[in-house]
Amino acid sequence: MRLYVVCRSVGSENAKNRPSFYNKTLALASLLRAVENVDIPTQVVFANDGPIPPERLGMMSGAGEVLPIRCGSNRSSYRFVLRLPRERGWDPNDLVWFAEDDYLYAADALAGVVAAAGKLPEADYFTVYSRLRFAPGSTRRHPRIAAFYRAEGDDEAVAIDRSRWYRAVSSTSTFGAWVHTVVADERLLRSAPFVGGAFDHATCLTYQGYRPFGLSELAGEPLDDPQEHPAVKRLARRVALTGVRSTLNAVALARPEHSRRVLVAPDPDLATHMEQGQLAPGTDWETEARSVEEWMHATLK
Repeated sequence: MRLYVVCRSVGSENAKNRPSFYNKTLALASLLRAVENVDIPTQVVFANDGPIPPERLGMMSGAGEVLPIRCGSNRSSYRFVLRLPRERGWDPNDLVWFAEDDYLYAADALAGVVAAAGKLPEADYFTVYSRLRFAPGSTRRHPRIAAFYRAEGDDEAVAIDRSRWYRAVSSTSTFGAWVHTVVADERLLRSAPFVGGAFDHATCLTYQGYRPFGLSELAGEPLDDPQEHPAVKRLARRVALTGVRSTLNAVALARPEHSRRVLVAPDPDLATHMEQGQLAPGTDWETEARSVEEWMHATLK
């Protein structure tokens, strides 16, 4: 078994509220450290949408394949990389990890994914950063979220190394899966981003066979400042979103039982999105950041 790691990166920054220790070089180093700790063969592909600062580009060149792309948006680059397992003919029984460029990984994050893949044969998708799980009594038309987060009170969670792995509701766009799963689900995965909003959450519900949108959500979330958009444009947006979200609902409910996927996640999280208010609990990520810096200076300099 081999692990492919596909990391999407851009040279620019956005306006998210970042912790003091955040920078993309640190994020990249933490990913490379996590790759180093995997005990199966690995292959890394860096899908770079536009120019990348020289320091980071040098780190990438020394660790894997640099694949320049011209996508221009997060959605477009996400849809692009989902084609790679099929187009490159990767072995169906290998694993693939899709990474964004603003996550901080624990040293054992990807090793944890590989271990979970080996010990949880029912799992199709993997994440190292999640919190929601399904409540008892959830149905395909009415999925319910449990009152407890992560593996708390979950008797079915499985202990693997230092984490307890539980069935999760959803992941971000940083996730892993079996290659054969991504190839089989490619059309769904590449179509779902057009529903807008938290499309990754909707994607995960859909491939698990749960209706992703309630009736009140079909027309989309309210615009921040409706007065900036003409009434005709607002109406067109509502009609378009209602169409694509209704279609995704239908796809989820029509999914055969044998094709419903299982997404699993660890407790505690083995990585975090580096955004204030979104840091995964249970880990001192500032200390983890210092550990990555020490590794980077010892290994890459």
